[in-house]
Amino acid sequence: MIRVMSSSDPETLSLRPIRPRGLRDDVYDALLDMLTSGSLEPDSPLTIDGLARFLAVSQTPVCSPWPAAKALARLEDTGLVHRTANRGYRVAPPMSAGQMSELIEARLIMETSAIGHAVERDLDNLVHDLDAAFSGNIEAAERLGDPGGAEDRGRIREYYRHDWDFHQTILNHCGNRYINRAVNSLGFSVHLMRQTSGTGRIDAPTAIGEHRRIHEAVRSGDKEAAVRAMTHHLAMVSSRMIPDHVDSA
Repeated sequence: MIRVMSSSDPETLSLRPIRPRGLRDDVYDALLDMLTSGSLEPDSPLTIDGLARFLAVSQTPVCSPWPAAKALARLEDTGLVHRTANRGYRVAPPMSAGQMSELIEARLIMETSAIGHAVERDLDNLVHDLDAAFSGNIEAAERLGDPGGAEDRGRIREYYRHDWDFHQTILNHCGNRYINRAVNSLGFSVHLMRQTSGTGRIDAPTAIGEHRRIHEAVRSGDKEAAVRAMTHHLAMVSSRMIPDHVDSA
């Protein structure tokens, strides 16, 4: 059985039937969408029969182990799904405070280095692209603040996308493909952290203010100020995202 989180927007939980052709990819895409939107309850089981019923496909092709197993194995690589002995695949449980702390520490190490390199090596192009990214970030936050915006899954996703785009723009100009790739590999973990803490959309005005200080430091060409602003931002993310009641293991 697959347990679905309650939602005031039933359209977010409606799924079109999956075609037998390309079943592995379709199952992967549908499940990834549900996992990143928070539609599936943490630690709920992901069974073959449950997937067949919930995704409106016939059980015969889904029960073929190759497409279903491949889709679930790919999802396991994202960290949004995990597999345990004798229990099969399950939606990842909420992150512990320790896991969230390590995630932010990893981002802090890499993103402060990235912004320093970006300001030094490619300032003009960085300023141009960051102006656009920050503008989109502000507009998405404003739409989130409109009546009903905080409950609109589409606007929440849009805000998260623009929030990440702001950071991605800096990574794109750091001149190090491995830092860029490493930070991007954390993207699904960031999603899981937001779902665990539940504060991502609530802290939008504060996060925008922190992004503004990063943006202003970059525009000034002050490398040290940009590094300080990024350090402060990620430290504040840590303080907002990791409440005292979350398990510290």
